[in-house]
Amino acid sequence: MNEAPILQNILVASFLLLASLFEWLSGRNKDGRKSKQDWHMAAICLSAMYFIQRPAVYFGIYFLLSHIIPEYRGALRWLDQDFFAIALIGFVLIEDLLHGAGHWVCHTKPFHSKALRRIQAVYKVAHRPHHFSGSNAGKGQVSATQSFVEGWAYWFLMPNYWFHYIALYLGLFDAFMVGLAFKGLWSVHNHVNWNYDLYFHNHRNTWVRKAMWALSHIFIFPTQHHHHHARGPNSARNLHNLFAFYDWLLWGTLAIEKTKPSIYGWRQAPEEENALRRFFSNNTQRYMFAPVKQAKKSPG
Repeated sequence: MNEAPILQNILVASFLLLASLFEWLSGRNKDGRKSKQDWHMAAICLSAMYFIQRPAVYFGIYFLLSHIIPEYRGALRWLDQDFFAIALIGFVLIEDLLHGAGHWVCHTKPFHSKALRRIQAVYKVAHRPHHFSGSNAGKGQVSATQSFVEGWAYWFLMPNYWFHYIALYLGLFDAFMVGLAFKGLWSVHNHVNWNYDLYFHNHRNTWVRKAMWALSHIFIFPTQHHHHHARGPNSARNLHNLFAFYDWLLWGTLAIEKTKPSIYGWRQAPEEENALRRFFSNNTQRYMFAPVKQAKKSPG
């Protein structure tokens, strides 16, 4: 068994633990900002991810590829060894692009085709738990443990997760290790309840503000991702975890704000107030009957 996934998991889990400790010691989980169900979901999702979902995708990919293209195992090891910088940049760019594509399916308007809408509904239900913070009272806020909170099927649906282990199978060991560690750390940092980027967005120096505005078109910072978790139109924006230019140039979903969201988290149905039901939810019907935008008729 390849050790890269284990090492990467240990590194990201360690940072997640430190970030959660920081939030707890600084009182960022008090006053309804994090509910009992949030803690339960974090425990369920992290356990499932580390011990079931990731290993299942890893072994599934290796089993499949070893029977379809056994001769290509390790075929790109030379790229990883001789041109590591190129391999790393390529890996991270493709990974975040695929993440954004899958995430776009979760948030975009319903597809016209009923068959595609059925597939999209599965994505939407799997991703829905990620957008619950606190209770319906509107006091909840995003925290570090929310980074990996999703429905049970999410790990099996997202194309970037499949890409991780395809790249590893092809021999991109170092690019996988460094790229995913960096991406995981950046994702956790974007969920931490600490909006340090607002200091630069609201700095008294004009050039500092302009520099931060420019950087926010390249990378996703905490406040941008926090607005993705807001209760409002921005929850369908800032779809990427790392590169803002995909949101800006590809999807047209970039949002840059200079204040924290006023309300976090989507409204929860009664059955979603239970962590296990939330995790195992398969209620796709809520999205199957969503209205579909009608195409405009041409004049005359």
